[in-house]
Formats: sequence, structure tokens, C-alpha cells
Amino acid sequence: MSAAAIMYRVMLATLPGVLLLLFFWGIGIGIQLLLAALTALVCEALNAKLRQRSLTALDVASGLLSALLLAIALPATAPWWVVVSGTGFGLLIGKHIFGGVGMNIFNPAMVGFCAVYFSFPAAMSSYPGDYVPVAEVLAAIFPGAFKATVSPDALAAATTLTQFKIDGQWAGISSKTWLINLAWLAGGAYLWHKHVADWRLSAGFLGGFFAAALLFWLSGYASLNPLQHAGAGALLFTACFIVTDPTTAATGRLGRWLFALLAGVLALLIRQFSHMADSMAFAILLANTCAPLIDSYTRPQYFRGQR
Repeated sequence: MSAAAIMYRVMLATLPGVLLLLFFWGIGIGIQLLLAALTALVCEALNAKLRQRSLTALDVASGLLSALLLAIALPATAPWWVVVSGTGFGLLIGKHIFGGVGMNIFNPAMVGFCAVYFSFPAAMSSYPGDYVPVAEVLAAIFPGAFKATVSPDALAAATTLTQFKIDGQWAGISSKTWLINLAWLAGGAYLWHKHVADWRLSAGFLGGFFAAALLFWLSGYASLNPLQHAGAGALLFTACFIVTDPTTAATGRLGRWLFALLAGVLALLIRQFSHMADSMAFAILLANTCAPLIDSYTRPQYFRGQR
């Protein structure tokens, strides 16, 4: 299977979660996906033009995948310039500045997310709290172009990379949130079954996160138990679709276990001790930074007697 085909399978695996986001919160996520995809195609074409080479299927697939993951992570009602600038920054600075597909050391989607998180803090803190009508979605994403009043209550909670809306159904987390998280998990299971994603990365990430969460909870320091942590953020989305990026993770079985455990522990520590709404993007980028060091000590043996 080609690398481009693998990337399209990853996109396919996100479909259940995306459909639920559309159903529960409206067409905002669909518009964000479209804007991100168009921006990705422009960025990939621009990069190919500047490098004086043709645009390949791998370029398109890689750009679309990063755009998809970023769009899912962003607020569904964020203004259009947030997703456009985030996608452009993530692809051009997070990927192509390092040489392109397979050469980047940071996850491009998370680079784009962190860039807009600090650049547009107000827009990045307004997530749909409930289903948002089409008119309000258009007015929020394209301010000035459409006339509508956006209800403050409709922009009060979160979707994936920040805390989901809590309304007390199961373990303090809404049933909608659990359904979306289960959809991400189903997509991840599909990728593991097809050997598209390495299950060790997902298992190590979840293991590190839950071990740290359990330690804090048993010590009485944390108010959320591990089950609540699992549903109150982007943990499962990150475990299934972000930490499994083979380019930015460590190589080799031991290296990947260590990389994933580190990312999971960092995610819990940042969530516990920072004022950020969630910690996944920052934990992934910090772990990406450590991946070369992990590889230097755990490089797989390709030939007998060599490391």
C-alpha cells in the first residue's frame, strides 16, 4: 500500500467522529474542513511551484490529512482566518521548512494548532456548547458577510482539544462526548487492525496518561479521576490520530513505547498544572522534540552487531 493510500485510510477512520460532530454541533466543522482542505491544496501547490517540481499524490494526501486533523481540533465556529492561517503555518512552517513529507520533526497539525492558540486566544476559547444553527455558524465564521446574532450560550464549551461540555451523564461527562470519543476509538481500532497505525503508540500514550492521572487522584491532589480525564478532552482523539504519526514519533518498538509514555505523562502534567484548556498539542510537540534523543538510545538493530 502506498503512503498516500495509508493517509487516505487515516482520513476515512475519522469519518464516524466527524459525522457525530456535524450531528451534535452543526455544519461549522464541515465549513472548517472545507477551508482547511482548500488552504492545504494551495500550500502544497505553492510549495511544489517554489521547488520547481510537480505536485504529487503524496503531497496532496499529506496536506489534506494535516488539514483534516487541525480542522477537527479547532473550534467549529472560529473565524475563517483562524483555520486558514493555522493550516498554512502548520504545512509551510511545520512541514515544508524541514524538507517536506517524511522530513518534518513536528506534527504539522499540532504546530498549526499551537500557532493559532497563541495568536487568536479569544477565537480559540469559543467552542460550541450545543447545536448551532446555520445562520449563526456562517455569521461566526464569516463575520460581516452574514447577518445573524451568535448566542453566547452557543459558544461556551469545547470539542476536541479543549474540555468537552459537561452535563452530568456518565462520570460527569455528557453522553454526546462519550459517543464522540467512542467514535474516535472505533476509528483507531480500524487503523490498528489494518496495521496503518502502531497500537504501541496509542497504548503507551494512554498508559502513561492514566498512570499519572491515577497517581494524582490517589494522592488526593487531582479532582478528576482517570475515567473523567478520558472523557473530558481530546485524549482518545490524540491517542488514535495524533500520537500515531510515524514521521514524528520514535522508531523501533522500545523507542515508540518510551516516546508514547512520555507524551502521555506530559499531557497529564500540562493539563494538571497549567491554565490551558487542554494539553494534547503541547505534549505531542514536546515529545516530538525528544524523539531523536530517544532514537539515539533505542535505535533498532538492522544488522547483527550494529545499532
